[in-house]
Amino acid sequence: MNAVTITNPNQIATFVNAEYGIAALVTKISTGYAVTLWDTDAELPVGSVRTYGSAMLSAAINYAQKIANV
Repeated sequence: MNAVTITNPNQIATFVNAEYGIAALVTKISTGYAVTLWDTDAELPVGSVRTYGSAMLSAAINYAQKIANV
């Protein structure tokens, strides 16, 4: 598995599942937070991005942990 390199200063959290070769990223955006699932081997996003409002950081983190299966 390739390491997930965080180059975005707005990155809040990263949840890596080495067994499945995926990582879920939580990023601060202008309207709140975005959760993106990454294929760490291909270094590409998988599926769509889910967004959460500014007051929903806990929900974004919970979703990221769920999709990364950690």
